[in-house]
Amino acid sequence: MSRPLTATVLAASLTLAACSPTSTTTGSVVGDILFAPTYDEAYVPQTYGTRYDCRAMAAQYGADNIWRGLVGGRKQVDFKTRPYSREGCFQTEAECRAFVSYISGFLLQTFTRECRKGY
Repeated sequence: MSRPLTATVLAASLTLAACSPTSTTTGSVVGDILFAPTYDEAYVPQTYGTRYDCRAMAAQYGADNIWRGLVGGRKQVDFKTRPYSREGCFQTEAECRAFVSYISGFLLQTFTRECRKGY
């Protein structure tokens, strides 16, 4: 980026920041874009209440006809190591393995990674 363009972008950003309210609770679009948090270190996706909830899948397809994925491990949050576990049920083994791999990516250490037929 050229220097005049960089200076213009920086000046525009500072102007917008100065005009924004200090609290993002007002719901301003500019404030949300510039100051809203974008990363939650404690977040690990859940399946409860979704179509991958094991109770719902077992009721719909039968407990013997689904694949149950289970992932357990630890994650560093606020300088502390916390335990996490997630469970999800799927129609195919491939979906289950994709879930296990995806959730494992959120964890620092993984102790349990399994896909089993049946719930």
